[in-house]
Formats: sequence, C-alpha cells, structure tokens
Amino acid sequence: MSTPPPASPEKSDAARRHATAFTLVELLIGLTLAATMMLAVISSYVYLGRNFTRSLGITAANQPTIENQSRQTLALFGQDMRMAMDISGTPSASSLTLILPTASGTTTIAYSYDSVAGTLTRTPAGGTARILHSRLLSFTFNYYDEYNNPYTAFVSYLSGIKQIQISFTAQAGSSTNGTLTQVYRCDSARQMLRNRRLLY
Repeated sequence: MSTPPPASPEKSDAARRHATAFTLVELLIGLTLAATMMLAVISSYVYLGRNFTRSLGITAANQPTIENQSRQTLALFGQDMRMAMDISGTPSASSLTLILPTASGTTTIAYSYDSVAGTLTRTPAGGTARILHSRLLSFTFNYYDEYNNPYTAFVSYLSGIKQIQISFTAQAGSSTNGTLTQVYRCDSARQMLRNRRLLY
C-alpha cells in the first residue's frame, strides 16, 4: 500500500495562516461589538457623573465659596484694623465703624451684619458698599480692653476698647436636595487698635 506524498512546506504554512487569520466579516463583527460595549460604558459614566454633580457636586462647589469669602473677610478686616486709629459712633455685636487716617485727614469704613440676609457688608465713606460674605448663619464683633478683658455689654460708647475679634459661622446649600454643606466656623485673631489712645 502506497503512502501519500508529504505536503510541501509551502502548502503547510499557507494552510496554517489561513486557519488562524480573521476574515473581513469576523473583523467587522468584532469591531461592532467592541464599539457597542464602549458606547455603553461611556453612557453609564456620563449618567453617573451628571447625577453626582446634581447631588454632591453642588456641595463640593459650595465649600470653596464659603472658604474664599471667609478668607476675604478676615483679610480685609485685619487690614482695616491695622490702619484704624479709632472707632466712630457706637459699636455693637453686629456693626462697627472704624476711623482710618488719610493724606488729607480721616475717613471711615463701616461693617454691618444683616442677620436676615446672612450678609456682612463693608462700606467705605463716599464709596460703594461691598458684600464680603453672603452665606452667614451668625456673626459677632467681640470687644476687649488692653488687658484682654471682654466687654459683655454694649454701652453708649466703649472708650476702653483696644482689641476686636470677629466670630462667624457660615453654611450653603439646601437640605431638601442633599446639597447642604457642613457649618463653617471661624474665629479671627484679636486685632489691636494700635493707633488708638484709651480714653480713661
């Protein structure tokens, strides 16, 4: 019985390549399935991202706003206190007017807290009022004498005031839709009226 002649090496390699290669139809089907899966993954990612922005994203955006307004309030108040030479009128827990020197004399800068609107406004004499903080829950001016004794009552004129501190809390968002931030509390350092003479 005769045996068939062995296949030539050239024919064996061609057959092997044909058996392991993808046809054009198979390649198109694979690409279509991959594109469909990628589209599904991207759609899910976008959907989850939008929901996150609606729920937690606003909360994350509100917190930096509160911190920026708080830093701005502390910086401007500290700057005015370093320049102030006296207090004008009657100070209170929610309002304060500072007297600052100028090249031609003096000027005033008034701070006022509106508990209904939750705002702190800084108003220079002859200038435009500017809201420093718009998300306040509470705000207080604290007054001390030169020996660090606090004033617990506001009289017609506190001639012994030498140090002033501000304390406030702030919050943003709404509890109804899950965007309410944590309460931000801040107590400034006691700022000294360096240029003021005590009126004893």
